[in-house]
Amino acid sequence: SHTSSNVKFQNTKEIVAMSVVAVNAMTRAVLAPKAAGAKPRASAFVGRPAALKARVAAPKARAASFTVLAASQTEDLNKKLQEVTATVSEKWDDTEEKPAVVTLGIFGLVGLVAANGVLKSIDGLPLIPDLLELVGIGFSGFYIYQNLLFKPDRAALKESISKSIDKIL
Repeated sequence: SHTSSNVKFQNTKEIVAMSVVAVNAMTRAVLAPKAAGAKPRASAFVGRPAALKARVAAPKARAASFTVLAASQTEDLNKKLQEVTATVSEKWDDTEEKPAVVTLGIFGLVGLVAANGVLKSIDGLPLIPDLLELVGIGFSGFYIYQNLLFKPDRAALKESISKSIDKIL
């Protein structure tokens, strides 16, 4: 009885997969002419299994191009990762107070976890998240009005940012 249920399940999977493909193909057949300005044909794939198979076979070509794109992005990511790793290891070797750096990292992680917990608990309260969202929208509007809306204000902001960067570096 176990094998018969597997066969039944396998047939159900095939039926569902074929139904999804058929509905997708029929939807494209009905909606594509609308986008082109023609009248939709409701029976575009009825009695035409070759057209249905052609629609099903098309995504394989896209998958190959996506694989090539993903491979090139992976290579770029690996190069960036190697650069970052080299920079971090160089900075770590130059650091004289390694215990202090490790302690700061641990406390930073604990602070992030604590902030996440506080934000989750605030998010669970009624009306508070909506009020905070309104405050954020209001502050963003005020900041834009004060610093970004007019040309002299933008120049002053740019100068202030440049001075701050020069002080830091």
